[in-house]
Amino acid sequence: MSWLSKVIFHMLGWKLVGRYPAEVKKKILIVAPHTSSWDVGVGLLIKFWLKIDAAFYAKKELFTGVRGWLLKWLGARPVDRSKSTNLVQQVVDDFNSLEEHTIVITPEGTRKKVEQFKSGFYHMAHQAKVPIVPIAFDFANKTVRIMETIQVTGDAEKEIAKIEDLYRGIKGKVPELSFG
Repeated sequence: MSWLSKVIFHMLGWKLVGRYPAEVKKKILIVAPHTSSWDVGVGLLIKFWLKIDAAFYAKKELFTGVRGWLLKWLGARPVDRSKSTNLVQQVVDDFNSLEEHTIVITPEGTRKKVEQFKSGFYHMAHQAKVPIVPIAFDFANKTVRIMETIQVTGDAEKEIAKIEDLYRGIKGKVPELSFG
């Protein structure tokens, strides 16, 4: 699957810039801008090519039949959005109970246009004491950019603003929905 994903990625004209920190056993990958379902395809090619064992969280209603099996195979974990659950705490508990754990989050929280990231990813990283790896899907230049790993300190407002700055000007599949 790895070599095939790499071949398809390059045949589609994409390039990868940066290095994936596989040696970091616990981390949060934040991927932006998230403007289209096509982001999933690019993400899956990178996941299989680089052999990234990453989980993501999805609403529990999606976990039925073949789709549910496929989501679990891809690393999805169900979240009950019908009641007030503390997703941040659930993620922190997952990090604390596992020796290795990587999750993927889109910090915008939606495919709609947003001017600022939701802060959940930051609080997850801070409380679980795990680093953040920013990844940009730049559709304008057909580049996936893996940026330097960030260890957060607790100064959420300042650090989230710095992380948001990394993504300004990067165009998603639907440019008018891109972050910023």
